Amino acid sequence: MKKKTILHKLTAALLTGTLLLSLLTGCGAPSAPSDTGNSPETAAQPGSTASDLEPVTLKLWSCSDKYAAQDEILAKFCEKYKDQLNIEKIEYNFVSFGDYEDKMTSLVAGGDNFDGFFVADWMLYSKMANKGAFLPLDSLMQQYAPTLYKAYQDNGSLTACSIDGQLVALPWVQQKSSKPVVFYRKDLAEKYGVNVSSLETIEDLDAFLTEAHEKVPDIITFESGFPRGNTYSDVLAILNAKYEMDALNYHMLTFDLNSDKASLSPIEQTDMFKEAVTWMKKWYEEGIVSKNELSETDTKMFENGKTFAKVGLMGDALQGIVFNVNDAEYGFAEPYPDGKFRMDSPLNNAFAINKNAANPERLLMLLELLNTDEEAYDMFMYGIEGETYVKDENGALQYPEGQDASTSVYLGWFNWPFVREQFNKPSGRITQEALDAEQEWLKKDNFVVSPLTGFNPDTSTIKTELAQRDQLYDEQGKLLLAGITSGDDVDTAIQKYIDSQKAAGLDKIMNFMQEEADKYTTK
Repeated sequence: MKKKTILHKLTAALLTGTLLLSLLTGCGAPSAPSDTGNSPETAAQPGSTASDLEPVTLKLWSCSDKYAAQDEILAKFCEKYKDQLNIEKIEYNFVSFGDYEDKMTSLVAGGDNFDGFFVADWMLYSKMANKGAFLPLDSLMQQYAPTLYKAYQDNGSLTACSIDGQLVALPWVQQKSSKPVVFYRKDLAEKYGVNVSSLETIEDLDAFLTEAHEKVPDIITFESGFPRGNTYSDVLAILNAKYEMDALNYHMLTFDLNSDKASLSPIEQTDMFKEAVTWMKKWYEEGIVSKNELSETDTKMFENGKTFAKVGLMGDALQGIVFNVNDAEYGFAEPYPDGKFRMDSPLNNAFAINKNAANPERLLMLLELLNTDEEAYDMFMYGIEGETYVKDENGALQYPEGQDASTSVYLGWFNWPFVREQFNKPSGRITQEALDAEQEWLKKDNFVVSPLTGFNPDTSTIKTELAQRDQLYDEQGKLLLAGITSGDDVDTAIQKYIDSQKAAGLDKIMNFMQEEADKYTTK
């Protein structure tokens, strides 16, 4: 491993004492690495200057697309903040949503020493937690990112992003709900006479998609989420609002939001799952969804003009969709507008530090700078004024002349896990009006805080069973939610899947998880 700092005038006794102190004060999960970061000989110290620090390259990974000016802006950022960080280069790697999970699983399994990576409750988090891939951060953050750590304490993120009392993920700071809305091609609906007057129920959606499939030529009617790397079908997300079940995004478990107790159920044993499979089987067999849904590599089928409809988020509906085809327009509707739905956990967008990270302290120093220095935040998030953005008369950040959302070289990149409320600005598609409208939407009474927000128990005693459950879902459950039942009727296909899960240790998982959930909700 590359040596990261040069520390002066430290005796052997001091080195030993520092290491022992950090070991005594850490309280990591039994299955997690101890929260000491790297040894004192190589760890950057709080308040260090450029003369104390050897230059390092931070290696970061995320899903989404890389923007043209990414490397140039980050190079200028590193130069500007050399005295504070002495980060020689930020090597930011991007992988498509559909390929991201496999890529990160491979890197972690191979012991790669990259520094940080994007995780979310809907993308990779539970699998990486089960693999022990995260570096515990409480002690390190208090040393190298104290103001960010305090912000997490103040807003309640510590519990949501901890495993067995040990912080393992660094979330964004923003209120949000992933309650789904349906997007459709308004221009095509008008051209071919598709009725869009009612889209409040799953039956309405079926009638809408069936009519569009009959009338709109040369396009896939519906894309259900798998091509964008979603864990499960967006149809299931819609039905969460119908059945008012928690969209827990945790090893495919759920519970009734109206119950006095969070009684967990495997999602495959619910009526909600059966209905989702039933609709998707119908649409699969009728050709409304693609036969290649699970192997599709285009993560922007709707934006690229390949699909008539998809499911998305209210934030995108209010901010606008960027199409890569001429004259395309979108409309949207919210199914089950009064259906109870959870507010997103802070883990909806987060960054984690790899347990084998070469430079965990330096990454935390970067995040601390972004949390305390607005000028640094603006440069990292938005780029350079006059080059990657301009300010309008209201101070909002807009695309420079000759750029827009589809041609931007930096503004609008996938920076979600780094959003900090105190510095966040209207920019590009994200207008102040859109932000205000989303916050007003979130005031509706049907949005609730789940009693299991932040539920992340230490699962080391059921690690094997959880890995088998996740693998069976990838191999069998996803097929069902894509409408593929291999010749069986829905009941038979689901029962075979349930039997496979039970044979792989489901009872042990459920007994453990329910016991932990009961403890969590009675704290």
